[in-house]
Amino acid sequence: MHKWYFRTFYIAVILIIFALIPACLTDPEIKLPYEGYAPVQKNDGWTLSTPAAEGFDTDAIDAVYQKIYSEDLYPAIHSLLIVRNGKLVAEAYCRDKIDRDRYNPIQSATKSITSLLTGIAIDQGLIDSVHMPLYHFIPERFDGDIRKRDITIHHILTMETGLEFDNDEHTVELLHGSGSSLEYVLHKKLIFLPGTDWYYGDGNPQLISGVIQKTSGKSEEAFAVEHLFTPLGINNYMWERHADGLNFGAIGLWLVPRDMAKIGKLMQQDGMWEGQRIVSAEWIATSTRLQSTHQEYGYYWYPMNEPGAFYAQGHGGQLIYVVQRLQLVVVITADPYSNMAALSSDFHLLFE
Repeated sequence: MHKWYFRTFYIAVILIIFALIPACLTDPEIKLPYEGYAPVQKNDGWTLSTPAAEGFDTDAIDAVYQKIYSEDLYPAIHSLLIVRNGKLVAEAYCRDKIDRDRYNPIQSATKSITSLLTGIAIDQGLIDSVHMPLYHFIPERFDGDIRKRDITIHHILTMETGLEFDNDEHTVELLHGSGSSLEYVLHKKLIFLPGTDWYYGDGNPQLISGVIQKTSGKSEEAFAVEHLFTPLGINNYMWERHADGLNFGAIGLWLVPRDMAKIGKLMQQDGMWEGQRIVSAEWIATSTRLQSTHQEYGYYWYPMNEPGAFYAQGHGGQLIYVVQRLQLVVVITADPYSNMAALSSDFHLLFE
């Protein structure tokens, strides 16, 4: 492995961690003593290796892991996992060792799972294409504004529906509301024509959850269990639902860190898992490259500065990074309700 890669990886992980520093967590007793980063053997499908065996500079890796145990610098961090060449080479749980086996909310990284399930539904012919109008699937949930009938699956996946969904106000109402969650979202004011601008809202993925249930006859969770979770050996999870029975497509999925890493490995391997095709390579490439004409955004994934480099991100610092060229997956979990600083754009440049 070239020396530039050692430096690149070291600086990259430090920048990820730096982006997660919260402003108000100061408890000096929240971190465990540092005991290294060797992964633990479990019957969960992971092949273990070491950083040295997979070409890493072990001194650099050790320095990174020691830093995440810092009481003063990185109190929000819960875990850091590194996968290379499909093998789990390093993991540490610096707040509580039970975090290895305890599921926690991945927040808006749930959207990236919803994107994966959309691709599987397209592969199965349940959805003909991302250019199909939403009105084709759930016409009964629309209001009288006929302009909304132009909203396509593509617009929903790129946050370009034009629906006014303020996460600060409407997400809580969606989570705790009654009636139809789809009508709650679709009856919001149209603030721009579909496809003409970008507006990030938790309501959009709820529409995808509705489409998956309408086309498959199964909830998004049941669809995921059959076509994604079971093949990957993911069974320790929770997925919250609306009162109408629909799983929340934007948030509400709880996973353990090693299962988050499985999602990253699936993406890194172009949709293959142990010789089985889970989702098409075409969907992996499509969903993780730039799709919005108004924002650096794919289909609920954030593209980086090279093909095959992208990440999922959830509030508080729930992160899945994938760099296919390096066969690299990095997972970070953190306090799900802490404030997370904007990710430095310098990180993206490190993989050029």
